[in-house]
Amino acid sequence: MHLLKKFKKFGSIDMVMPVKYYAVRYQEEKEIFTSWEACKNYLIGKKGFSQKSFLSLEEAQAFLNETIDRFEYTLPTAYIDGSYDAKTGCYSFGGVLIIENKQYEFKKRYDPDMYSTSRNVAGEIKGAGFIIQYAIKVGIKELNIIYDYEGIEKWYTGQWKANSDIAKAYIQFKQNVEDKIKIHFIKVKSHSNNPYNDLADQLAKSALGI
Repeated sequence: MHLLKKFKKFGSIDMVMPVKYYAVRYQEEKEIFTSWEACKNYLIGKKGFSQKSFLSLEEAQAFLNETIDRFEYTLPTAYIDGSYDAKTGCYSFGGVLIIENKQYEFKKRYDPDMYSTSRNVAGEIKGAGFIIQYAIKVGIKELNIIYDYEGIEKWYTGQWKANSDIAKAYIQFKQNVEDKIKIHFIKVKSHSNNPYNDLADQLAKSALGI
């Protein structure tokens, strides 16, 4: 049973609400807060963190100890998302790249083309390619990519077979850049209140005007 704290009284009945635990991974630090205000204050000025709320301490601790910790959050880190406009057939991506605590935002809209049938997936893949190319251009040799669509990782690593045009193009792209940069892939749930993932989603939508 989750720990509970008294919220307020209604007549003779105690109204209760569950305690929330706010778990944060930031570089080598791991923190758990029981107050959102305390969590927000801790995050001020920090970039590249991963934060999630839970209703049990055990779940929060498990989140902090996931295998995701094998990645070095001191590395440049990119968040990528895609979007699609069914009315126009256009697709887009939004991306946030964090390098040494500096935040760079990207977004781009693509007119209907041979990849449009893949809808927002086309945007996700184009976004991954754009960010990787940008990282190579500025001299980055190792990069974290945080995503919510599995194909970004599994086509790149060969775990999925490429059937669509966009997947085939992505694999060809990977073959051209794999000797120039090392990529660490990290999956997060979509719309899970991850601030940078949500920002990437907003950027992708704004590129389409939606």
